[in-house]
Amino acid sequence: MFWKKWMLLTLVLVGVILVGSIVLAQEKPKLNIWGRASFAPAQAYWVNSVLYEWAQEKGIDVKITWIPVGDIAAKVVTAVASGTEPDMVIGGMPYTKFAESGLLLPLDDVVDQLGRDDFFEVILQMGTINGKIYAIPMGWEITWLHIRKDLFEKAGVMDLLPFDNEEEVVQAAEKLTGVEEGVYGIGLPLGGTGYDCAWTFLLYWYGFGGGMMTERSSKGVVFGQEPYRSATKRVFAFFKDIYERGLTPPDSGEWVDISNNLAFLDGRVAMTSNPMSIWYAIMTGKPELVPKTLIVPDAFPINLGQESNFIFKSTKNPDLAKEALMVILGDKEKYRQGWCEQSQLYNLPIFKSQMQVLSENWKQGKYPVMLMDPYEAAMRIQFDEWPMTYPLGEATSVMEDFENGWMINDMVIRAVVRGEDPDKLIDEYDAKLKEMAKENYGE
Repeated sequence: MFWKKWMLLTLVLVGVILVGSIVLAQEKPKLNIWGRASFAPAQAYWVNSVLYEWAQEKGIDVKITWIPVGDIAAKVVTAVASGTEPDMVIGGMPYTKFAESGLLLPLDDVVDQLGRDDFFEVILQMGTINGKIYAIPMGWEITWLHIRKDLFEKAGVMDLLPFDNEEEVVQAAEKLTGVEEGVYGIGLPLGGTGYDCAWTFLLYWYGFGGGMMTERSSKGVVFGQEPYRSATKRVFAFFKDIYERGLTPPDSGEWVDISNNLAFLDGRVAMTSNPMSIWYAIMTGKPELVPKTLIVPDAFPINLGQESNFIFKSTKNPDLAKEALMVILGDKEKYRQGWCEQSQLYNLPIFKSQMQVLSENWKQGKYPVMLMDPYEAAMRIQFDEWPMTYPLGEATSVMEDFENGWMINDMVIRAVVRGEDPDKLIDEYDAKLKEMAKENYGE
């Protein structure tokens, strides 16, 4: 009797094992992907279309979650801290701190497969940490000065374009303010949350010769030293002059990322610096502004395209994650059309070959709103936004935390809106940066 029960139990166990094996064999490989939802929704639509089609053909279970611009950094950091990070991120951030901690997969093989020589060097630099590439930006996100051509002509300041220095910016803003009822000369983001305040600060800070670190150590922090101290004070004085004289809307100190976009679209400001998300909004929802708008190079343009693709080492399917990157970037023409052109050039291509196509199109009159060849505009860029750190010239987690922690925003609000002493602020934030560098890299 005992042996019969034993045989029955054995058969049951064998059956369970066989059924379990069949279920496991039938289970699809999975990829959990997060993406940064930009101000040009067409980009997300295009990525969804190509990746879901690829997943269906490969028999892969792909889930793509798009997270708002202002939320993605905090969500990624929280997910990593709790061990619930996605397999990969598309056009997101942060990534430097994860690369420095050994949490990301190197992507040099993907870059080589795509053709290293076809990348712009500055694009690869943004994702290079300690000699290896851990992040591939989705595109150039160049700052352009969006102007209301009709208001510039009415104020008689068209001859000042393009601006060569901040004095010309102020001169134009003075004449544009009040050129029509309710119009302010410039939209200057000064709010405490949102990246526009931080990158607008960086735009002029780098242009004036600002800098933060010379090496990965607390001793390498030079934020409070000359000539970098004077550059910071110069930005504060420039912003404060515009704010206190009412050349920017009085609520600028409360603006978030979308605020200067809306101010331009609503006709409250005659000019503002921004990537081409404003132009995307005009083309998709404000056609009456098309003939009234021009896009010219900023006095000190920078590249904001740090939003990158990266893969966490914890993924169970690293080869599939890299293949997904190749699906997005491998067909360079489709990438240019789907990611760049469908977003009205909110992003410019990371590949020289595709930027050359845009250049030829511009020369043939395809983009009359742009007063400069996009290829030439990209080549004018000398600085990238965070996590690039100058004068070091490399990505660092200190710069990443400096911006993601809204420290730049806080500093600008205190100096410009609240009128605190700039030297005391510089000393305070110099000390904070040294402490951050010491914690991350040591003395």
